[in-house]
Amino acid sequence: MDDGHRSHTGRYVALAVIFLVVASLLFPLLDGMSVAGFFGDKTYLVILQDNDEIRATGGLMDVFGLFTVHDGTIASLQYQYVTSDIRSTWNPIVNLNGPASFTEFFGVGSAALSDSNVQYDFASFAPKMQSDFYNATGQRVDGIIALDFTAVEAIMNVTGPITVSGEVITSRNVADRLHYDSGIGTATEGGAGGGNTLLTSILSTLTVDLGRLIRDSSVQQKLTLYSTLQALENEGHVLVYPNQGFWFRSAGGSAVGESTPSGADFISVVDTTLGTAKADFGVTRTIDDHVELFSNGSAISTLTLTYTNGCFWDYDVFSTALVPPGAELITVQNATHAFRGPEVTNGDGFTAFSSRMLVSANTTGSVTYTYIQPNVVSASGIGYHYDLYIHKQAGITGYILNASVQLPPGATMIHAENVGSNQVVDGDAHMSVVYT
Repeated sequence: MDDGHRSHTGRYVALAVIFLVVASLLFPLLDGMSVAGFFGDKTYLVILQDNDEIRATGGLMDVFGLFTVHDGTIASLQYQYVTSDIRSTWNPIVNLNGPASFTEFFGVGSAALSDSNVQYDFASFAPKMQSDFYNATGQRVDGIIALDFTAVEAIMNVTGPITVSGEVITSRNVADRLHYDSGIGTATEGGAGGGNTLLTSILSTLTVDLGRLIRDSSVQQKLTLYSTLQALENEGHVLVYPNQGFWFRSAGGSAVGESTPSGADFISVVDTTLGTAKADFGVTRTIDDHVELFSNGSAISTLTLTYTNGCFWDYDVFSTALVPPGAELITVQNATHAFRGPEVTNGDGFTAFSSRMLVSANTTGSVTYTYIQPNVVSASGIGYHYDLYIHKQAGITGYILNASVQLPPGATMIHAENVGSNQVVDGDAHMSVVYT
């Protein structure tokens, strides 16, 4: 291999942000070469989500980035701060195609593109985002990468500090700096570097430094970054569409109920913060689920969602609990400063209970849903099986799980998994019991 060929191959790893590493480290070779533009130019949309203002797909969409790769090199790159500017061609008003629990509750049918991530998961939202972005800009994109502030911090723990406009940005201060900059910035329509200057400069500099790290770092540093990205994928802080390759096969998240075995119970809590600034960094979430099983396979579930607000301002949240189809709501109780709901809607493979709650500063608020489920127990092998799958919302850093099961009269427990109190969970969870 001649020196020119080596140099050309070495530039293969110089992509942008997360996709740089996805292509060079996490995808099989042919997948990596394809996404890196060796078999034709590829263009990707990058979304930076602020997960201190939680949204259904992981956070408020602050910045859009667009880059094209050609033969492993960046042919073009631009970022634009879009949150507060609906005049930008990158941030038009678009139609919302659901979900009904959101559009019917608020009586809305459209929103700015940067505020349109109201679907229950990234897997459902990304195809629409791809289409809406094309309709607005005429730019086709081959994939979408979403990452949140938690991901930026974790990546900078590996890459180290960067210097932007004479200011040293580290993993310790990057989130605060991004919050402050996005809060005071005014977006502008334009090309590379459009929008808030420092915000987009931080991302541009991080892109370059990340490429340099992958190209020049030791094997140990590459492995550290590799394991960091796997953890971010598992916890829903890095999302990729379309998800491809072996390691990132689930990075786009699953559609509601898609990863739940047929007949099993599931809970997916999807929160949307409503105009209460950076409140989510001070909110602790707790899921309490008590299930009373009956001999005919049905159950009564009591689900309590608790929000402990550690901020000195109120927390306004629209909360949707997705449970198996056919669930029938019996009662709802709330302990909040203000409450509206619930709204009960049905979708393909789920029932949704939605409520809007206002949790006062430095207080705790909760909502409790009691509902009947017609058939959540299966019989096989040595006894009866009850399985509960809890899906963590992308962007949420973690939650507390309290799970309990009351068996039918006369039943005997054989095996129990993840039944108990005060379990701290940073990803999806699975609870199961087997009894005779």
